[in-house]
Amino acid sequence: MAVLKKKRKKGALGEVNTSATADISFLLLIFFIVSTIFAEEQGLIMILPGKQETQDDTVKVAESNIATIKVGFDNSITLRMGGKSRAITVNEVKNLIEARVIANPKTVVVLETHPDAHYGKMVAVLDELKLANARKLTLKTTER
Repeated sequence: MAVLKKKRKKGALGEVNTSATADISFLLLIFFIVSTIFAEEQGLIMILPGKQETQDDTVKVAESNIATIKVGFDNSITLRMGGKSRAITVNEVKNLIEARVIANPKTVVVLETHPDAHYGKMVAVLDELKLANARKLTLKTTER
Protein backbone atom coordinates (compact mmCIF):
# COMPACT_ATOMS: atom_id res chain seq x y z
CA MET A 1 0.00 0.00 0.00
CA ALA A 2 1.29 3.32 -0.97
CA VAL A 3 1.17 6.31 1.29
CA LEU A 4 -0.19 9.40 -0.30
CA LYS A 5 1.44 12.65 0.62
CA LYS A 6 -0.49 15.86 0.56
CA LYS A 7 1.11 18.59 -1.45
CA ARG A 8 1.39 21.88 0.33
CA LYS A 9 0.74 25.06 -1.52
CA LYS A 10 3.59 27.50 -1.54
CA GLY A 11 2.43 30.98 -0.58
CA ALA A 12 1.56 33.12 2.41
CA LEU A 13 1.80 31.29 5.65
CA GLY A 14 -0.52 33.59 7.54
CA GLU A 15 -1.74 37.13 7.81
CA VAL A 16 -1.44 39.57 10.68
CA ASN A 17 -4.75 40.85 11.91
CA THR A 18 -4.55 44.68 11.73
CA SER A 19 -8.07 45.50 12.83
CA ALA A 20 -6.92 46.66 16.29
CA THR A 21 -4.05 48.83 15.01
CA ALA A 22 -6.21 51.95 14.71
CA ASP A 23 -7.53 51.48 18.25
CA ILE A 24 -4.05 51.12 19.68
CA SER A 25 -2.74 54.17 17.80
CA PHE A 26 -5.61 56.33 19.09
CA LEU A 27 -5.04 55.10 22.64
CA LEU A 28 -1.35 56.00 22.39
CA LEU A 29 -2.23 59.40 20.95
CA ILE A 30 -4.64 60.12 23.81
CA PHE A 31 -2.06 58.94 26.36
CA PHE A 32 0.63 61.29 25.05
CA ILE A 33 -1.75 64.24 24.80
CA VAL A 34 -2.95 63.78 28.37
CA SER A 35 0.50 63.17 29.86
CA THR A 36 2.27 66.07 28.09
CA ILE A 37 3.01 69.14 30.18
CA PHE A 38 2.35 72.36 28.30
CA ALA A 39 4.64 75.29 29.12
CA GLU A 40 2.85 78.44 30.17
CA GLU A 41 4.33 81.84 29.35
CA GLN A 42 5.13 83.63 32.59
CA GLY A 43 5.39 87.21 31.35
CA LEU A 44 7.34 89.92 33.13
CA ILE A 45 7.32 89.80 36.91
CA MET A 46 7.21 93.30 38.33
CA ILE A 47 5.88 94.82 41.53
CA LEU A 48 3.62 97.71 40.60
CA PRO A 49 2.82 100.66 42.86
CA GLY A 50 -0.55 101.00 44.55
CA LYS A 51 -3.51 103.01 43.32
CA GLN A 52 -3.10 106.78 43.13
CA GLU A 53 -5.74 108.21 45.46
CA THR A 54 -5.47 111.90 44.62
CA GLN A 55 -3.62 114.14 42.20
CA ASP A 56 -1.35 115.17 45.10
CA ASP A 57 0.11 111.61 45.12
CA THR A 58 1.98 112.46 41.91
CA VAL A 59 5.70 112.75 42.51
CA LYS A 60 7.64 115.47 40.71
CA VAL A 61 11.11 114.35 39.62
CA ALA A 62 13.85 116.80 38.74
CA GLU A 63 15.23 116.52 35.19
CA SER A 64 18.72 115.95 36.62
CA ASN A 65 17.47 112.77 38.33
CA ILE A 66 16.11 111.16 35.14
CA ALA A 67 17.99 108.75 32.89
CA THR A 68 16.07 107.81 29.73
CA ILE A 69 16.86 104.71 27.69
CA LYS A 70 15.11 104.59 24.32
CA VAL A 71 14.77 101.42 22.23
CA GLY A 72 14.00 102.61 18.71
CA PHE A 73 12.02 100.99 15.92
CA ASP A 74 15.31 99.75 14.42
CA ASN A 75 16.32 98.24 17.82
CA SER A 76 18.92 100.92 18.44
CA ILE A 77 19.45 101.91 22.07
CA THR A 78 19.96 105.52 23.11
CA LEU A 79 20.82 106.74 26.61
CA ARG A 80 19.92 110.29 27.63
CA MET A 81 21.34 111.60 30.91
CA GLY A 82 21.82 115.20 31.91
CA GLY A 83 20.67 116.62 28.56
CA LYS A 84 23.18 114.54 26.56
CA SER A 85 22.19 111.61 24.33
CA ARG A 86 24.40 108.86 23.00
CA ALA A 87 23.98 105.50 21.31
CA ILE A 88 24.88 102.49 23.46
CA THR A 89 24.68 98.70 23.32
CA VAL A 90 22.83 96.34 25.65
CA ASN A 91 26.13 95.35 27.29
CA GLU A 92 26.84 98.96 28.30
CA VAL A 93 23.49 99.52 30.04
CA LYS A 94 24.40 97.82 33.33
CA ASN A 95 27.69 99.65 33.90
CA LEU A 96 26.39 103.09 32.92
CA ILE A 97 23.18 102.92 34.96
CA GLU A 98 24.89 101.28 37.94
CA ALA A 99 27.44 104.12 38.08
CA ARG A 100 24.64 106.68 37.75
CA VAL A 101 22.58 105.10 40.56
CA ILE A 102 25.60 104.96 42.87
CA ALA A 103 26.41 108.61 42.14
CA ASN A 104 22.78 109.73 42.51
CA PRO A 105 20.46 107.34 44.45
CA LYS A 106 17.44 109.43 43.42
CA THR A 107 17.91 108.42 39.78
CA VAL A 108 14.73 107.35 38.00
CA VAL A 109 15.25 105.28 34.85
CA VAL A 110 12.71 105.65 32.04
CA LEU A 111 12.70 102.75 29.57
CA GLU A 112 10.98 104.07 26.47
CA THR A 113 10.30 101.48 23.76
CA HIS A 114 8.98 101.97 20.23
CA PRO A 115 6.00 99.70 19.37
CA ASP A 116 7.85 98.26 16.35
CA ALA A 117 10.97 97.34 18.35
CA HIS A 118 11.67 93.69 19.10
CA TYR A 119 10.23 92.54 22.41
CA GLY A 120 13.45 90.67 23.21
CA LYS A 121 15.53 93.86 22.98
CA MET A 122 13.33 95.61 25.55
CA VAL A 123 13.49 92.58 27.86
CA ALA A 124 17.30 92.44 27.50
CA VAL A 125 17.57 96.12 28.51
CA LEU A 126 15.14 95.52 31.39
CA ASP A 127 17.26 92.60 32.62
CA GLU A 128 20.38 94.76 32.52
CA LEU A 129 18.57 97.45 34.53
CA LYS A 130 17.67 94.88 37.17
CA LEU A 131 21.31 93.79 37.35
CA ALA A 132 22.30 97.45 37.76
CA ASN A 133 20.01 97.71 40.84
CA ALA A 134 17.84 100.38 39.22
CA ARG A 135 14.87 100.16 41.58
CA LYS A 136 13.09 103.30 40.36
CA LEU A 137 11.98 102.33 36.89
CA THR A 138 9.28 103.55 34.52
CA LEU A 139 8.16 101.82 31.33
CA LYS A 140 6.89 103.98 28.50
CA THR A 141 5.90 103.43 24.88
CA THR A 142 6.86 105.99 22.26
CA GLU A 143 4.35 107.23 19.76
CA ARG A 144 4.67 106.15 16.17
